[in-house]
Amino acid sequence: MSEHTKASIKEAATTLFYANSYHGTSVRDIAKEADVNPALISYYFGGKQALFETLVTDFFEGYVDTIEQALKQKQTEATVVLSTMIKRVLHYQQSCHWLARMAHREMTLDSTLVREVMSTYLRKEQYLLEQLVSRCMEQNKVKGIPVDLVVLQLRNMMTLPFSSPQYLRELFMLTPADKQFIERYVRHANSWIAQVLQMPERRVVMRVLS
Repeated sequence: MSEHTKASIKEAATTLFYANSYHGTSVRDIAKEADVNPALISYYFGGKQALFETLVTDFFEGYVDTIEQALKQKQTEATVVLSTMIKRVLHYQQSCHWLARMAHREMTLDSTLVREVMSTYLRKEQYLLEQLVSRCMEQNKVKGIPVDLVVLQLRNMMTLPFSSPQYLRELFMLTPADKQFIERYVRHANSWIAQVLQMPERRVVMRVLS
């Protein structure tokens, strides 16, 4: 029963924090949405701030773990590992899309929580992506493309559908929570990998210009 109650509180808090912001959401709002006694929020999580921090860190812990697990697959071709990783990360975010939206939005602010997440989870993410991209370039003999900029593009590709869902919905009428969108998006990501990481820079530029 306690795990079910905790899960209900987390789900309610995620929805309300995303819709109304942290400051626009009260403990009573969360308790009402979760249909629990307000005292249980302090009992299980230590209060609203601690609950919010738990949600954000839970998301990024799962996010980075998804990357790590994808990199452990028994596959020698780095571009295949990269493609698998992108797909798994997108599906992970889709599986908790409200939480993903909330957590990514929080990363645009400056707070103690954000700095802690940056120095732990996102620093590790950066390291893992740089190592994988470097392997892809080495195996495919790609030169002249800066690793750090490829990593920036890669990360933006993986997070954009969930960091800017309103932008996609209002201007492109795309819904990141939709399964078909993710399948289409993964195909596009694979095309991007083929263009950027499997071709010399000159051929990529020529394709873009044509």
